[in-house]
Amino acid sequence: MTVSRRGLLVGGLTLAGLAACSRSTVLADPAEPLPPIGDRLAALGRRHNARIGVYAVDLGSDRTVEVGADDMLAMCSTFKAYASAAVLQRAQQGRLALTDAVLVGRSDIREHSPVTEPRVGSTMTLAELCQAALQQSDNAAGNLLLRTLGGPSAITDFARSIGDDRTRLDRWETELNTAIPGDPRDTSTPRALGSGFRAVLTGDVLDGAHRQMLEDWMRANQTSSMRAGLPGGWATADKTGSGGYGTTNDVGIAYGPQGQRWLLSIMTRSATDDPDADSLRPLIGEIAAAVAPELSQPA
Repeated sequence: MTVSRRGLLVGGLTLAGLAACSRSTVLADPAEPLPPIGDRLAALGRRHNARIGVYAVDLGSDRTVEVGADDMLAMCSTFKAYASAAVLQRAQQGRLALTDAVLVGRSDIREHSPVTEPRVGSTMTLAELCQAALQQSDNAAGNLLLRTLGGPSAITDFARSIGDDRTRLDRWETELNTAIPGDPRDTSTPRALGSGFRAVLTGDVLDGAHRQMLEDWMRANQTSSMRAGLPGGWATADKTGSGGYGTTNDVGIAYGPQGQRWLLSIMTRSATDDPDADSLRPLIGEIAAAVAPELSQPA
């Protein structure tokens, strides 16, 4: 492990299920020095029988935490942030309008389509579809955005255009969530996906108005897992994703009450090969809580 004033780098971990670890072991007495972040995340992995990938950056100081940051993992519904950003980019280029109407057909509905299903037979605007996809992870909305953009390969192309050379999308909802170990389809890495989210939420991929629109939509995300682990008074603009083999992800920017901004890219899956393994949603919040003290340290 290499620790520097500018960053804290921990090599990739494959965290198998060993002996259980109590919460008091993971969350040390605040009066005592915390164990190294690698040890704390390894303990979380053992307790949840999970594989963990993290790429986290304090955007003010560039202090960084990396654990399995370059491991390829299924991206699942996190792609919906890229899809929405691509729609916004085309809107600012005049190639489409956010008010464009899209017909929602019965055949479009997939499992977990809480916003679009009641609208079958009517139309929704592209802006409404972006909101549904980002805030409630509506799967039919995700597919309708993909159809507008030209299919899953358009997400891969968009990723490359913003400097993300690892993310790829190959299939539609809900097939893209199979998350079969070793399957390269529909995968990314914590570093690649996190850097892409940073580009669309803080960079010049979008102009100010469209970037603010994306941030506002994502701040209203109703599925966030990372918020539970952040200090009081913090908000997030994030996108979750979940799928087979316990795959559970959450990627976005966390905003502190004193102007802090943290990029948090957290990707996890079960360390077992059970396609029906339980979601690791509680683990995401615990990872965010473990990373927070590292990012809070002075540069």
